[in-house]
Amino acid sequence: MAKSENSQTPLRVLVGISGLETVALAVAAGVLILGLISGGPDSYASAIFLTLIVVGFAVGLAAVTIGLWRGSTAARSASLVWQVLQMGVGLASDSGEFGIPLVALGFAVPAVTVIVLILFNPTVRKHFSHGDAV
Repeated sequence: MAKSENSQTPLRVLVGISGLETVALAVAAGVLILGLISGGPDSYASAIFLTLIVVGFAVGLAAVTIGLWRGSTAARSASLVWQVLQMGVGLASDSGEFGIPLVALGFAVPAVTVIVLILFNPTVRKHFSHGDAV
């Protein structure tokens, strides 16, 4: 019985990481909204645009997380794209004169974990093998 209880662990880890990334984006959106309201940015147009982009990504990633849980192949693809973009941000945060390796690891480790789970874990692959049932 222990094996059947743990058979969904990789899927739960995948959805959990995606959920934590969604929460992190929502928190960043909240911080940007508070800064927009209270801080008086140099350029309101830029601040509003950046805030809207982050809110949009948070909403999109929430939809991806729900889709991953439901087994949507579209969510699987969207998650892979998101993780590759996140790895790019992680690599960029470690380059240059003011690079911070811990920030790079904070972006890269979850991204690599999700990519490996989606592409190589049999439990996760089986979860997405049934296709999109309506």
